[in-house]
This record gives sequence, C-alpha cells and structure tokens, in this order.
Amino acid sequence: MKILITGGTGRVGANLAKALLDKGHDIRSFVYPGDQSRAHKLDSFDRVETIEGDLRNLADVRRAVEGVDAVYHIAAAFGGPFDNREYLEINGMGTINVLESIRELTPNLHRLVYASTEAIYWENPYNGRCFEAPIREDQVARYQTMPYFLTKWIGEELVMSYHRQYGLPSVTTRFATIIEPGEFLDENGLPHLFLFGPVYEQFKDREGAEEIKAQWTGEEQLLLSRNPDGRPFRQVYADVRDIVQGLVLALERDEAVGEVFNLGGAALFDWSETVPYLAERFGLGYADARRPDWNYFELDLTNIKQKLGFEPKHDLASILDAAEAMRRGEDVGIIPTGVRFG
Repeated sequence: MKILITGGTGRVGANLAKALLDKGHDIRSFVYPGDQSRAHKLDSFDRVETIEGDLRNLADVRRAVEGVDAVYHIAAAFGGPFDNREYLEINGMGTINVLESIRELTPNLHRLVYASTEAIYWENPYNGRCFEAPIREDQVARYQTMPYFLTKWIGEELVMSYHRQYGLPSVTTRFATIIEPGEFLDENGLPHLFLFGPVYEQFKDREGAEEIKAQWTGEEQLLLSRNPDGRPFRQVYADVRDIVQGLVLALERDEAVGEVFNLGGAALFDWSETVPYLAERFGLGYADARRPDWNYFELDLTNIKQKLGFEPKHDLASILDAAEAMRRGEDVGIIPTGVRFG
C-alpha cells in the first residue's frame, strides 16, 4: 500500500515509517516546513516520498492525501511556537482538512488511524491525574485543558464522527507518554525523568513544595516523587517501539475499524521501585519528597489486547538497554527523535 504519515519525521512517525517499509509498503511523509531540522530524516530510505506542507492549508493536505491507500494522522501542534488559536487551527481544522480530502480524493481508503492522547482523561482540577484503577476508554474527562489536550480531543471527535456519518474506516489510538530510548538519558548519561534538579527548578518558587525545597542540596540526585497524599508517583509509559506495534495492528486488523484504543506500553513506573533501582544502577543517591502535583495512573489495555492482539514488550530494562546502546553509537533499529523546530 501507499501510506501517508502526517508528521512522518517525528518521534513516532519516523519509526512507524521504518516498520511499514519493512513490511513492503511505500511511504508518503507530510512534513511541517517549520521543522526543517528533521525534514530529511527519511532521505536514506527507498520508497519514501516527502511532501512539505501545513495542515492548515487545504491545498497542501489534498496534495498529500491524493493517491494513497491509508493515512496515519499523527502530526499536531505540540510544544511548538503556537498560540491557542493556532493549536485549534492545526489540530482541529487541520484534521478537518485531512478528513475532507479523504472523502473527496480517496473514497476507497483502507484505513485512517488517528493519534490521540491519554491527556483527554485529565480533568481540569489539580488532582486530574490521580486514578485508583486503570483508565478505560470510556472515562474521558468532561472538560479538557487548552491548548493541546482539548484540541486533540476535538480532532478525535471529528475522526470518529466521520466514521459514523460518512463511513470512513477510522481508528483512534490514545497514546501513553512516549519514550524514545535515545531521549531517556540526558547529556550526562542520567535518566532525566527521575532527576531532582528539574523538579526543584519547577517548584522552587511555588507554595506547597516545602519538602522539595527542604531536601534540595544543590547537588544532583534522583527524586522519589510522592503525591500530596504520600503515595509514590505511578505512571505508565510507552516505548516508541510498542507504539509502532499498536499502530501497525490498527492498519492490519479489520477489528480495529470504528474503535478507540488506549495504546500504552510495558513501562509501568512506580517511583518507589524505579528510583531505588536507578539509584543503584547509576551510583546516585536519591531524595524522597512530596510534590504539590498529582501523578498516579495507568491505562487499561484490555481492549487493544483482546481485539488486536497487542502485547507491549519494552519495560524499563529494555528501554535502558537501548538507551545505553544508542549512547554508545550502536544501531538498535530505532530512529532518533532529533531536535524539534531546530
């Protein structure tokens, strides 16, 4: 098949392109002109066509969609130089442009796979990331936060409405927070997700962070983060390789059409277990402190496992092994993310 990937040179898109090429498909990559530092990431691969364009420009999107057999809509405004209006234009109207172009130009499309986010479950209140049981697909928050969370939810609603109203063979996948192993270690070879320094900088001027301020010594170490009620942080992450596995299954399995799936990984981090392990592995000390923010959840993957046969493979040990190998310059089959908007 000829497959369009919007955001084809990003963290997920590039690794998805590689997996689909390995399966014999041809790829068309749609790349935002403002992301020039990553625009040529797929140039070394045969059977990849790159089109520069903006999701807000219908003519660009039509040019990308015309003649393809399947579409992965992964591109989105996220963490870039955009204001709230631009987020809505890119993630909302951009998705409309993709959908309308498919209706007009590819009526026999095999599949449209939309990349959504776990963030649609977060309620606006301060403890919106605290869930006592694994989160099911029917637990969408009543109100999402602008700009990213809400505009991705709008895109998801559009995609699934077009499936029901117009028969587009659509699938939505709600990503857990993604780890590309090449990003897991910082420039000093340390797991930045668990370092104390960035947390101290985030909360040093805020009320309710007394334990953080009291335990900061000025020397970098790890932090066993705790919720305001004392429970350790707990969150599921997904190695990009597991995300790619789920996306490929969404293309290949007919059972996927019309479904919404949580797409997580095997990296369930409980800070009370993960931080002591990392401290020993990297020869660092660690502090133990409550934070004013909440983080206690995992995703229920029952739906995607039962219907698509998805099985995540990459836990903390696998991510670390790949991260350290990439740091040594070894090829582990992962395309590094690169610098966004560089």
